Amino acid sequence: MAIRRATQEEANHLIQLSGKVTKESSMGYAENNVQNAYNLFMPVIQNGGYFLIDIEQRRLRGWILLVTDLNPVKGQVMGNLLSVYVYPKYRKSGVARELAIAAINEFKALGIRTIQLNVFNGNPSRILCENLGFKPISTIMELNF
Repeated sequence: MAIRRATQEEANHLIQLSGKVTKESSMGYAENNVQNAYNLFMPVIQNGGYFLIDIEQRRLRGWILLVTDLNPVKGQVMGNLLSVYVYPKYRKSGVARELAIAAINEFKALGIRTIQLNVFNGNPSRILCENLGFKPISTIMELNF
């Protein structure tokens, strides 16, 4: 397992891939849409966010997108994990855990002491997040009519 920072070319490709797995990642909440992924993640990359990738034998196994941002509610800079994905054949093998730990260590090295992420209801990755020490702090509710 080799985790490293993605190149700019790889980041562009990862944004495209993120758009192709949106439906799965959001537990069906959002449809797959590459353009929406570009609209969401390209500004993050342009403002200093970056992907960590897990590659083994020249095969991409998963990725995680890190960004720092000012949290206006707490008035402090926090880390945020925006996109986390592991290909199905590599799940349950520790890839997501190792990516998350690498991201946590990146934030620690920057002096960031609080990290947030969003997990959609029903996503089994919530268990990993809780095992790593993440705690629910908010519930997003939606009304459609």
